[in-house]
Amino acid sequence: MNGKKWTALVLFVLAFTFNLIGNYLEIPLMEYITKPLLMPLVLLNALFELEGSRAPKWIVPLLVLALCFHCAGDVFLMLPGFTCFALGLAAFLIGHIFYITIFVRSGVFHRVSAFSLILVILATMATIMALVLIFEFQGIIKYPVFVYGSMLLFVSMCGFSGVINLKRTTYWYAALGALLFLFSDFMVAWRSLLGHNFHGMGFWIMLTYVSAECLIVTSIVRSNK
Repeated sequence: MNGKKWTALVLFVLAFTFNLIGNYLEIPLMEYITKPLLMPLVLLNALFELEGSRAPKWIVPLLVLALCFHCAGDVFLMLPGFTCFALGLAAFLIGHIFYITIFVRSGVFHRVSAFSLILVILATMATIMALVLIFEFQGIIKYPVFVYGSMLLFVSMCGFSGVINLKRTTYWYAALGALLFLFSDFMVAWRSLLGHNFHGMGFWIMLTYVSAECLIVTSIVRSNK
């Protein structure tokens, strides 16, 4: 690993560590300073890993777009008000669409029949609907939560399909990362929309969220090198 890769990795570890400390100790200033840096640093590490690889040229712009939208989502979710929450949700949703585009273009569903794919989509939607009912989301907000959750769970299905169809163990990172992402985001919704909270909740949200992003990006990078 050369100097610039080490520098990017150390900067990410420092930003992530200080963010977790700020969340655990409930020091908002530490969170506000470090949170917007996390996704750009994840992206920087990914770009360094892809340097000189045989990855298709379309991987980089799609990955950049995914993480830029997720960075925007981080910023929106730090701001108060339902409008900012909705914008953050939309930004993350768009980012997941770019993730799915990467996986689909990588051929994870190449050997999957249309019937099987429809069954996967229906199972995904049914699972998220069950979670929406379990968490007792009410009113119009349950619909965007359902759409967002279905999209995120489909990212996980892309990972599982890559393991099964392409026989690439690197897709396990995406499958597990997206499930971790789903867990983190339902905690966010549980806190922001339903008003539930406990000490250290922000710590666990960020730990699972950033770990999930790292797993998904690692899967993309290693599967296309």
